[in-house]
Amino acid sequence: MNEIKRQKLNNTLHNGVWRLVDWVFPPTCPGCGIEGELICETCESKMPRLLGKRCKFCGLSVTGANICGSCRGEDHSFEAFQAYGFYTGVLRDAVMRLKYQNDIGIARKLAEYLEILVLSSNWTFDIIVPIPLSSQKLEERGYNQASRLAKPLAALLEKPYRPDALTRIKEISSQVGLDRRSRLENVSNAFRANPKIAKEKSILLVDDVFTTGATLESAASELKMAGAKKIYALTLAKTSRFVKNFE
Repeated sequence: MNEIKRQKLNNTLHNGVWRLVDWVFPPTCPGCGIEGELICETCESKMPRLLGKRCKFCGLSVTGANICGSCRGEDHSFEAFQAYGFYTGVLRDAVMRLKYQNDIGIARKLAEYLEILVLSSNWTFDIIVPIPLSSQKLEERGYNQASRLAKPLAALLEKPYRPDALTRIKEISSQVGLDRRSRLENVSNAFRANPKIAKEKSILLVDDVFTTGATLESAASELKMAGAKKIYALTLAKTSRFVKNFE
């Protein structure tokens, strides 16, 4: 059985198990608390989406070229970036539930949002890679929230899921409150890519939240040095300067 068929089978079994779990222990919407919905239609309709013309590197709204003034003066290792919505309201509540409560059920729903983004783009890629946690953080938390998104997304898109393509080799200090330059310095040399997997591959890099893009840039840079052809960056949410108290 090849990798794609194995992933599809695993995803079918996974979804079957969680449908049973949802029946025995009905989920509640993180926005309004209604029972029986991972995210109800009303709360979903209120999510502030990243729509309209946006900078292909940071998601900032633009009117002319598809690159904002700030990103025009920066080097980028990824080809383009997309996020589903802003990190606020029900989407933030859903990410927090995924990140700190290991809610695999909500991860299935959020992966469907990412699938919508990919299918609406003209991106072509070979493998899907999550941003990894350090071994220390993974041991503390027990799971990687980016993997919780990337794995079901890979099954939905019928693409190979390769978490082994990238390893975090350095634990970093908190990124909260740091600007982009400080964040880039903080994550410098934090990753190591596996050239046996990355070489000559186009890669979809997946994370939960985009703040300044420093983590994605650092990871993409390592993958490019390992021989990757192209890298696309995808996150569920993007922070906004108009919303306070980001994680």
